[in-house]
Amino acid sequence: MAPSSAGRPGTPGPAATTSEPPETSSRSGTPGRTGTPGWAGAVHALARGAAALRGGRALHTRGQSFLAAFRVVDHPDIYLGIPVLDEPGELQVPVRLSKGASLPGRLPDALGLAIRLPCGSAPDGDLDLLLTTTGWPRFLPFPSTGFASGVFSTLVSYRHATGRIRFLAVPAEPGRRLSADPRELVPAVQAAPLRFVLGIEGFHRRPLAYLTVHTPFPEGEAQTFDPVVNSHPALQLHGWLRQARAAAYAGSRLGRSSPRSGRDRPQEGGGRGHLTRQDDQGEQQNSGRLPERVPSKIHGNG
Repeated sequence: MAPSSAGRPGTPGPAATTSEPPETSSRSGTPGRTGTPGWAGAVHALARGAAALRGGRALHTRGQSFLAAFRVVDHPDIYLGIPVLDEPGELQVPVRLSKGASLPGRLPDALGLAIRLPCGSAPDGDLDLLLTTTGWPRFLPFPSTGFASGVFSTLVSYRHATGRIRFLAVPAEPGRRLSADPRELVPAVQAAPLRFVLGIEGFHRRPLAYLTVHTPFPEGEAQTFDPVVNSHPALQLHGWLRQARAAAYAGSRLGRSSPRSGRDRPQEGGGRGHLTRQDDQGEQQNSGRLPERVPSKIHGNG
């Protein structure tokens, strides 16, 4: 299926409208001006304090790490300029499923899905994609009742050569009953792998890759993900949201290494995957499409 709006052949095409908040990057909050916003320091301090008090991450402290199969399928109408996302094949990657506000037990929460892709063209050798359950608009987190329901979004759109893009993931088995309690994930995944379909907003029902979560990491062996450190030049975090996220992650890293936290700073580069080529023809017909609820527009240029 063709993109929802015109663009260079083989690339995502930008649409004319956007649901993004206006970009503000100055101290006064005026759109379009340059400078470091004054609120970035407050975000940094808040994240640092929260991480130090919690003895770990500022957010998403409750979670479970797994090994997963990340299988890119042939998608001739989508080209990102990133081999690990463009070239069909399968690799084993670390992922983490978590609760954003770390609410106890089965209480609904903004649930997180973090994926680390080995990426030789990235400055630090990895590309981290962090997605959170969302409603509408797609840049706002929204609580979900379980890890096998809802839509996961990168929330922050990326600046790409053709405009803004946002990654989405939806459970491949939306009828599966799975709560929002990370402690229940290990037995659930051991009983049956948890599968997601990944795509790009604007390519209606066109899959980019399949993620199959299959093996829990040993207890205590956690993965640390950082989309600011582990990024790619072709995907730039957008505007003031980029500054807010950079400040939050920098503060969280400092908080985790604070003496008050009682923990050493986790290593950023662990858990790389290994790429192996596979034929795509074995994919089942019923899992080759994104569910209908995935929206059909890419947000336009900022």
